[in-house]
Amino acid sequence: MGALSIWHILILLVLLAIMGGIGGVVFLATRSGSRPRPGQQPTGTIAPGWYPDNANPALLRWFDGYQWTAQTQPRQ
Repeated sequence: MGALSIWHILILLVLLAIMGGIGGVVFLATRSGSRPRPGQQPTGTIAPGWYPDNANPALLRWFDGYQWTAQTQPRQ
């Protein structure tokens, strides 16, 4: 691929303006998605499961493979 021409740059600027500037770029980057489709395994570095809760050592907190959830259970 060669260098971008002035027309390519103008088209990109128009698209960014339409999408809301930088917010549009962030939206597009997050929409490309790393979340798996139903039936696929998450690709995060930490496996989904119950882990000790940093805020309360007496609890376990569920990690869904992407984020910590509000679900807790007593640690046994």
